[in-house]
Amino acid sequence: MSEKILSAGDEVDSYCTTCKLVLAHQIVALVDETPDKVICKTCGKQHKYRPNPPKSLRAKTEKTASRISSTPRKKTAKPRKAKDMTAKWEETLAEHNVESPKAYSMSGAFEQHDVITHQKFGRGIVTEVREEGKMEVLFKEGSKVLVFGQEK
Repeated sequence: MSEKILSAGDEVDSYCTTCKLVLAHQIVALVDETPDKVICKTCGKQHKYRPNPPKSLRAKTEKTASRISSTPRKKTAKPRKAKDMTAKWEETLAEHNVESPKAYSMSGAFEQHDVITHQKFGRGIVTEVREEGKMEVLFKEGSKVLVFGQEK
């Protein structure tokens, strides 16, 4: 069985540096009957012919494949942290007068334990008044540092 002689315009598989995959490419230039330049049929980028992915990428892929097949992944702690933060916010909110929250504005005056409403973060409780013009507010998503008492 004889090997097919390649020519410009033929299709070959090559590693695309943009798509980061081995994909179909069209040969643009040959050197000694070997593809030199190719153009990706997916993204249209022209680059040198690379029959295989880079070694660093192959090593990462092999490590990832072995890790996935041999050990189950641990669940992340983020959902628990979010639940804990929501519970803390609900507890703190229950301890304060939420009937008449103050609307937050940078020019407003606030004190510790004030319940406020923020346009983006919703209802929150001032947990700490820091140095002049800054306060920490506990919202359902977490704690934020806001400015206040600023002149317009």
